[in-house]
Amino acid sequence: MQRQVSDPDDLVPPMERSHWVAFAGILLMVSALFNLLTGFVAIFNHGYYSKVYSQGNRLLILNYTAWGWIFVAIGIVMALLALGVLVGSRGARLAGVCLAAFCLVAQMIFLPVYPWWSLFTMLVSLLVVYGLLVEPKHVHGMRV
Repeated sequence: MQRQVSDPDDLVPPMERSHWVAFAGILLMVSALFNLLTGFVAIFNHGYYSKVYSQGNRLLILNYTAWGWIFVAIGIVMALLALGVLVGSRGARLAGVCLAAFCLVAQMIFLPVYPWWSLFTMLVSLLVVYGLLVEPKHVHGMRV
């Protein structure tokens, strides 16, 4: 006697549905750690970035300490969103896309100071956005 399947998604085991989401959640946590590291260096090591960058301690509007606090706040929120993404929250995925896109742009501020670190962090943010928005091939209609 065969079991009747009412939902076609019941045929796909739960772990197969969440590969990209788990990938993006883990990368979101890594991106949060990178942002926390950038923020704490800017806050606690006064002059660290200004020693490297010859034009002083000003970035667009704010100084490095202010951007450090911004990156710490973003890192904490991203870590919480990563937990939400790993649990399967759709709202956490949407907010994660927005925050990763903001971090992608915000890292451009640190590009003249540490170009390789900024480019690497921007790449991780780009992968987070991709991982949160991609639709798995075997599960249709699972977009954010």
